[in-house]
Amino acid sequence: MKRTLFSGLFFAAAFSALPARADATKSQLYKDLVAPVLEAKCNKCHGTEKPKGKLSMVSVEAILKGGNEGPAVVAGKVDESPLLQRVFLPMSDDEHMPPEDKEQLTEQETALLSFWIGSGAKATGTVAEFKPDEKALAAANHVLGNLPKAAGTVAKADAPKVDPAMEKLVKETIGRVEKTGASLMAIAQDTPELRFSALNVSKEFNDDKLAELKPIASQIKWMDLARTQVTDKGLAHVAGMANLSRLHLENTAVTDAGLDSLKGLANLEYLNLYGTQISDAGLAKLSELKNLKKVFVWQSKVTDAGAAKLAAAIPGIDINTGWKEPQAQPVALAANTTKPAMAAAPAPAPAAKPATPAPAPAPKPAAPAPAPAAKPATPAPTTPAPAPKPTTPAPAPAPAPAPAPAAAPAKPAVDPMFQKAVTEVEAAATEAAKRAAQAKTDFDTAIKAVEEATKRAEALKVSSEKATAVAAETKAALDQLKKAVETSKK
Repeated sequence: MKRTLFSGLFFAAAFSALPARADATKSQLYKDLVAPVLEAKCNKCHGTEKPKGKLSMVSVEAILKGGNEGPAVVAGKVDESPLLQRVFLPMSDDEHMPPEDKEQLTEQETALLSFWIGSGAKATGTVAEFKPDEKALAAANHVLGNLPKAAGTVAKADAPKVDPAMEKLVKETIGRVEKTGASLMAIAQDTPELRFSALNVSKEFNDDKLAELKPIASQIKWMDLARTQVTDKGLAHVAGMANLSRLHLENTAVTDAGLDSLKGLANLEYLNLYGTQISDAGLAKLSELKNLKKVFVWQSKVTDAGAAKLAAAIPGIDINTGWKEPQAQPVALAANTTKPAMAAAPAPAPAAKPATPAPAPAPKPAAPAPAPAAKPATPAPTTPAPAPKPTTPAPAPAPAPAPAPAAAPAKPAVDPMFQKAVTEVEAAATEAAKRAAQAKTDFDTAIKAVEEATKRAEALKVSSEKATAVAAETKAALDQLKKAVETSKK
């Protein structure tokens, strides 16, 4: 009895020493699990103070309200929620969130957010109340046991000191830029680093307008000049942006000469040259930018050889040269494999074919030999001449089959088996080339569709911003009118 009791106590103590498995079923889904994840991974840029894109994620209400681009979450619709759409974008995409240089969401945290949104994005309610499936419950338990540490905001005492004169200049420049329809804003809270985008005014943005950013060049870290009218001359203004880490020049008129202006950008990590006239010579000018990590040269004049040279100069760089039409080489391979087969085939043929005719001629002269002898039996003395006749034909047939071995090697050259193989491979190569050409056409069509959609989105955004500005002005005028009415009553 004592031994049994002792064993039970021993196992109970051992079990209690094991780490307890997290049970999230009684936890508040948003407050205890979702909110800590958002605080740690999103609120550095989307907190309460100067939230990026005017999107705050400090509460369910703020998330559903959204920012400049609308709600971040569509309750009950995971696939339509921009929050998760951006999380699932490739890391190299500018719209991917969190930004590439920030701490990313884990697989379990992403699954938890999906469960929360799919369950209606509620502010209250336990995990159990939303009836999670096995995968969602496992994600909730994992997050509860591994809650991320809140990133928090930079303490005012630790925040980088900004020259008051520069701060004033930045504010004035932001005001001027926003009036033109372009975008200039801080990359994140409590940082003087700026990001600029001419996406909404790409058709009008040129070298002269780029020059207006020169006074605050040292503050700009991200620069998007895609599809603008900027040329090699304008890139001279980019040369002064010593802290620049990301630069978009896709679909612009820049050439190899313009890349001379980028040689001094030691902090540059990302460069997009898609759809430009850049060649291998221009790409080689970037070889001293050792921090460069990603370069896009789709639909440019850069060759694989040029890309390989830059890759050798900057270890670890990723150079994306885009899709290329495959070469139809199977026919050449088939021809190479057919030739030795034809040469080998004649070897056994001469040995086999002369063997059959060799014995055949011998019996044929032997049969006629006795026949003439039997018929001239009476005039035997007068017919000595016919006797040598059998001896004459006997050697004559023997040379007849001799030419056969000389003609035999010609047969494999037109062997139907090899001819059929070559024909099939040629047909397969032709079909593959057609499919490759069609794939390239589809790809180009898709690119055009994306560009058109982007243009429509730009137009809608500009229209929305103008309408918002008019609404704000109207409201301000209305408020002033109300105050005037109240004053007149007094």
